[in-house]
Amino acid sequence: MFRNFHTLKGNTGLILSYGEEPNLRYIHEITHSAETVLQKARDSGTGLTGRQVEILQELVDRLDDLFLAFSEGKTENAEDVFELLEELGTVSGKGEELKRGEGLPADLSALLNVASQYIPLFRELCSKGNINEEEEDFFRRSLLTLHKLTKELGFKELNEKVKELQSAFGNVDFKEFCESLEELTNDLHNLVEENARETTKKEEKEGKKGFDASRYVTKSNYLKIEEGVVRELMDIVGELSVFKEWIYLFAGKLGKVYGVPEAEKELKDNIHRFRSLMESLQRTVLGMRMIPVSTLFERFPKLVRDLSRTLGKRVKLTVEGGETKLDKVIVEKIAEPMIHLIRNAIDHGIETPEERSALSKPVEGHITIKAYQEGGSVVIEISDDGRGIDVNKIKAKALEKGLYTAEELNKMSEEEILQIIFQPGFSTKNRATELSGRGVGMDVVMSTVKEFGGEVSVSTQIGLGTTLRLVLPLTLAIRKILLVRIGDVTFGVPAESVGEVLKIKRNDMKSLKGLRVVYHRDRILELDFVSERLGVKSSANGTITLLIDNMLSKGVVVDEVLSTIDTVVKPLPDVLTTSEDISGITILGDGSIVYVLEVLK
Repeated sequence: MFRNFHTLKGNTGLILSYGEEPNLRYIHEITHSAETVLQKARDSGTGLTGRQVEILQELVDRLDDLFLAFSEGKTENAEDVFELLEELGTVSGKGEELKRGEGLPADLSALLNVASQYIPLFRELCSKGNINEEEEDFFRRSLLTLHKLTKELGFKELNEKVKELQSAFGNVDFKEFCESLEELTNDLHNLVEENARETTKKEEKEGKKGFDASRYVTKSNYLKIEEGVVRELMDIVGELSVFKEWIYLFAGKLGKVYGVPEAEKELKDNIHRFRSLMESLQRTVLGMRMIPVSTLFERFPKLVRDLSRTLGKRVKLTVEGGETKLDKVIVEKIAEPMIHLIRNAIDHGIETPEERSALSKPVEGHITIKAYQEGGSVVIEISDDGRGIDVNKIKAKALEKGLYTAEELNKMSEEEILQIIFQPGFSTKNRATELSGRGVGMDVVMSTVKEFGGEVSVSTQIGLGTTLRLVLPLTLAIRKILLVRIGDVTFGVPAESVGEVLKIKRNDMKSLKGLRVVYHRDRILELDFVSERLGVKSSANGTITLLIDNMLSKGVVVDEVLSTIDTVVKPLPDVLTTSEDISGITILGDGSIVYVLEVLK
């Protein structure tokens, strides 16, 4: 970190030596102050205080704003940084100088860089004998730069020589000017050489002797691969998975159809090794798509600081499990939903310092974001220690909006009532704020996570806080598919969306407000006869099978569950999509094509 601030300070100092730029002035002062604090902390061994870390984080945010303004040719008003710098304890009045526009303290490295560039140019132009108008301008600008740097660094003798040359240029013969300039050039050359000798001595003192070629060679254990190449590899792995299933089916035919049981046994024995190699290859290629969730989490400290400042709240953020890896596509897709959840936690959940103090809570609220792997899924939890969610308020608002009857709400569990907040347009706030409470967002969170077969759940305690739990598949490349039969047709259903498989008798079905329902574990499940929408005739008679999503209180009716497979699901082209229930296709080992249904959403 110290080196980064030092590099930024040196680079901006060099650019400023050529001319003034407001954004770069601020950047130079910020980096200079940050460098000083870090050096003191390093030299003393005391480290940084918590407040110093907070200020440095805020200053880094301001650097982002200043660099953006500089790149867009705008001027950022960064007067607020001086209060932070004064609190940091490193400004000592320099902020006031900056406000008056009196220039920044120069860095010796800036003078050395400028001198190294000017020396050969001065000598080349003087050797010509005559110079044009553009070259005259160069002399004037370069002498002005040298005048500023030598003055600010306290090189009085050099500065006097520069001033004399500025006065002489254009007023004396060019040859005479160049003779005087050569004296300055030699002085600058000596300054550069002296600095180089000092650097060499220092390196030798530290034991860095001789030429070490390894210092100039950087070894890396990483190789950059285009995303398209990884996708192609995944397609190949998917095809191999299908081929593996075909071989297994063919092995069965060898014994049953062709009457060669010995060949069937030998082939099946070798298939187990092939399957092991395939799984190893699949894990390796899947790993190429995985990135640590820290690439997403690192955006949140600034978000929390900005929102806390806007809302007048004090909030501490703790992040755990950033090393947990997840499919790159999923990481990118959940960014916006997670921002909304954090925004809600600060706006709705965390109380103001005054409210927390009155409740005997620490005045600083606490948000924790935790990621960890659980089986074949990654769990991300966003927790706060705020006021919690009032279930009675949700019930009252749901009743007011006509979403449920009082009887239905009374039969719901607390978990089911909390799921109501994910319905489109639902909000318990009567007045919208700039940040939230507009009745949008939570439904988008749910739909985004559901899009790739994930789940969202909520747990809360009044006065203690709320936790939102996102369960996400490790990858979208290979999916676990539940093969089901409806009539004579085999379909696939994403296994992660099925919470439970239940068999019931047709006589157990009831009618409620024109809907076919069944009572299961003190809940009402709406029955979805997807066969009717797909135009497939069901062959089930007395008993039917339900695929249940515990969050949706819904059961999809199928005739039979066949098996579970790991496979690649290909999206169906729009021109071939005839039903919203069909999301893609996959190919089985025998070559048959299976439609994948997204009916539990």
